[in-house]
Amino acid sequence: MNILLFLGLAASGASFYLEDATVRIGQVSVFTNYLELLVVLFVMAEIISNLAAARWKAVFIRKRMVSILTAVFVLLVLVLSKFINLSVIGQHAERDAVLLVVLRNLILLVLSLRRVKGLLDFLGYLRDHPAQTIILSFLMVIVSGAVLLMMPFTSRSGHGLSFVDALFTSTSAVCVTGLTVVDTVSAFSFSGQVVILLLIQIGGLGIMILTFFTIFVVRRSVSVEDKLLISYMLSEQDMTQLRAMVLRIISITFGIEAGGTALLFVGFSHVFGFSGKALFYAIFHSVSAFCNAGFALFSDSLEQFVGNPWISGTIAVLIILGGLSFVVLINLGHNLSDRLKNTLRKQRGRVRKLTLNSKLVLTVSAFLVLGGTLLIYGTEHGNALKPYPLGTQYFAAFFQSVTLRTAGFNSIPFGGLRNGTYLIMIAFMFIGGASGSTAGGIKVGTVGVIYAFLSSFFRNRKSAVLFQQSISMGQVLRAFTILIFGLVVVGVATTILSLSEHQATLKILFEATSAFGTVGLSTGITSNLSVLGRLVISVLMFAGRIGPLTVLAAASQESRPGNIEFPAGEISIG
Repeated sequence: MNILLFLGLAASGASFYLEDATVRIGQVSVFTNYLELLVVLFVMAEIISNLAAARWKAVFIRKRMVSILTAVFVLLVLVLSKFINLSVIGQHAERDAVLLVVLRNLILLVLSLRRVKGLLDFLGYLRDHPAQTIILSFLMVIVSGAVLLMMPFTSRSGHGLSFVDALFTSTSAVCVTGLTVVDTVSAFSFSGQVVILLLIQIGGLGIMILTFFTIFVVRRSVSVEDKLLISYMLSEQDMTQLRAMVLRIISITFGIEAGGTALLFVGFSHVFGFSGKALFYAIFHSVSAFCNAGFALFSDSLEQFVGNPWISGTIAVLIILGGLSFVVLINLGHNLSDRLKNTLRKQRGRVRKLTLNSKLVLTVSAFLVLGGTLLIYGTEHGNALKPYPLGTQYFAAFFQSVTLRTAGFNSIPFGGLRNGTYLIMIAFMFIGGASGSTAGGIKVGTVGVIYAFLSSFFRNRKSAVLFQQSISMGQVLRAFTILIFGLVVVGVATTILSLSEHQATLKILFEATSAFGTVGLSTGITSNLSVLGRLVISVLMFAGRIGPLTVLAAASQESRPGNIEFPAGEISIG
């Protein structure tokens, strides 16, 4: 209620400037109109519900008479202002409409100010609940990006995107997915492409990490609550190392992206010449690849570079690095630097070991990349890969295996692949990348823990074991919870899309899994989705980006301590 009232105030203020605009931004005006009406209806619904719950109705009405009359008056003013804006009522209709808009905004301001304390309490609640804070921060960036993409200056046509298309594109960019309902090259102007680039960078790093980086740079102090939030995001238990961790993440991100930009600039210079266009394309694709976004500035993605190992190879390396997670990259960097120092000094020194998480992520990722390469080549060497030379076939299969679990670039056409290839790709996309990375899916760590548990179960071991280290039952339960959550979300979304879209079920399942895994690969049906279909895919991208555990943590209720134990029961299973 508090957020709705403040959004209504902002919307009414925006509509004051947008209602009579001559450019085609009617989508924004319609949105603000509905939001203002929704605010008033919520106020009236609150009054009615409180009246129904009140024991003494007459006393309640007398005490809340001002609020009731205010809500009714705002509703009448809102309806009347819209009526005047849409109709010609006398000579002074335009002046009356402006006066009514001003009056409406003032009343909404009064209603909003009455809710300040409640809003502050709600913000305090969010500070103590990191999962809700993360979700809200992503939602704010997505909505802001959607509004920008609806502006005329972001499109080549000068009209901006519709609200649903802008919301879909913004969600895809912030959630680093890459699914698009419009062609990024032909639909967006240079300004629009810059907006998408910024959304990808913000979504890849996370708005909260960027915020804390800014705080650290200006040397402001950080509260304990804020440190708890950032430690939750980074899965870092030692809060004394948060500053160093955030600075390392930022330096790693910009360092790798800068290196990728330099290499891609060399490659694109052979296409566009030594020009600013080649530099922008290098920056855009470097950021898109490392953040695992899959957005490309070519209508055919990267199909024209299928035999170009410099460009495709650089992008593949960026994707792999982005999908390993910052924690693994830092740990791997420490290990390699210590080994290099010992080699240069020609003596044995201390080498920081790889953590269990790093070993698992590197092992499973390597296995999936190699396995995906062989499977894609095996199923498509006589089909989609047939026109290419043998070396290009293997390289294309490797590139698609890399992009399968995290980034939606494609170097071969996806419309005519075999059904078996689609099923293999669905399994790989569902797994995704590493926890704490820019990838989606259920994560490779989840798969590793489930494998360890099942392996130990069939060997009659008491606990799951990985690399000679035991895995707690709590982690096993979380892994199975994530697996079930992913299956349920993708299954429900596929069912809804099967009812709303006239497409083959396998292609719909592919699209839904690609969205949940924030992969961005498509069989070509994205632009043909209905409004409901685009909204469903947007929800899937959002859930896949913030992660199943964050969704479940945000939706879960606080546990209540108790000492009650129930008698054990037996259930027949299997």
